[in-house]
Amino acid sequence: MENNFQLEFRMRQRVDREPNNIMARFCLPWLVAVIICVTTLPSSAGQSPPESVVDRIVAIVNNDIILQSEVEKALAPYLDNIKKRGLPEETEARILDRARKDILDNLINEKLSTQKAADLGIRVGDEEVDEALDQMKKSMLFSEKAFAAYLSEIGYTLDEYREQTRKQIIKSKLLGQEIKSKIVVTREEIEDYFQKHPEEFTPGTWYHLKHIIMLTPAGMDPADRAAVRAKMEEIHRQIKAGAPFEIMANQYSQSSVADKGGDLGRFTEADLAPEIKEVVINTKEGDITPVIETDFGYQIFYVQSVIKNDGSLDEDAADRIHKKIYDEKLDEKFNAWIEELRDSAHIQIIE
Repeated sequence: MENNFQLEFRMRQRVDREPNNIMARFCLPWLVAVIICVTTLPSSAGQSPPESVVDRIVAIVNNDIILQSEVEKALAPYLDNIKKRGLPEETEARILDRARKDILDNLINEKLSTQKAADLGIRVGDEEVDEALDQMKKSMLFSEKAFAAYLSEIGYTLDEYREQTRKQIIKSKLLGQEIKSKIVVTREEIEDYFQKHPEEFTPGTWYHLKHIIMLTPAGMDPADRAAVRAKMEEIHRQIKAGAPFEIMANQYSQSSVADKGGDLGRFTEADLAPEIKEVVINTKEGDITPVIETDFGYQIFYVQSVIKNDGSLDEDAADRIHKKIYDEKLDEKFNAWIEELRDSAHIQIIE
């Protein structure tokens, strides 16, 4: 069962549905005419979304609709990070516009995934949702009180979160049924990759790192810089006390990989800046570094694994190659499959 905080968004929520175009055409007139009243959006993780938005339909996906409020709620976790960058107004507006378009595209694909799963008869009952939530709370060391506080902070009710969990389980099953089961990686492919990419297996030590960063732009007021440092120290304290690193990265990091739990990938010692290298190589596998002041801001690194390469195609190297090839095939097959499905769907964006 997938952890709801580490959902497999390799799908990129682009799962489509065989449309009933005749029914869609009959439904369109009343759908386009629908205008919803003013809706107050819940805040998320301390973000500052607009207090209210005049709701309207922004997309029609076969027989379903997407509302402006859904887009704004999905955008809320990213708003604060974008605004804190101190970008020129025109640049910030362009980034926000791009983010809204990407989020709308994802929401469209979520609708399509639900529709496709329904067509295939994929169902998830309440017991399966309960089991997934129980596993998630245990793995993340959440008490019932802490879990309720987390839901409040991200702007979800328990019913909304249960439904989101149900959708993710359905997507996982859909991905497994439609794509994963058809992917095969052979030993010959692994050996061929090893021979063609010797630079990835140079003898030495590799570090798989995740990070959390809070930016401190040049010219930042000293008091503000001190406040950022204090916040990072508090985040560090919470992680040491048991808060999951991936959740804290997703919630607080101002990195482009924040939504991936801060995952940066693998590095050799030579790849790391001196001030980071010195700390990382003295941090045990599975532990976090102290707060480090860098040119970009304050950072905390999680040393997920320390990999010793001896230059041979050992079991560890073969496993990493297998995963890389598998992921590439998954992306390729998924993209081809989803584009074919999207071509036959009825999708209307309402500007």
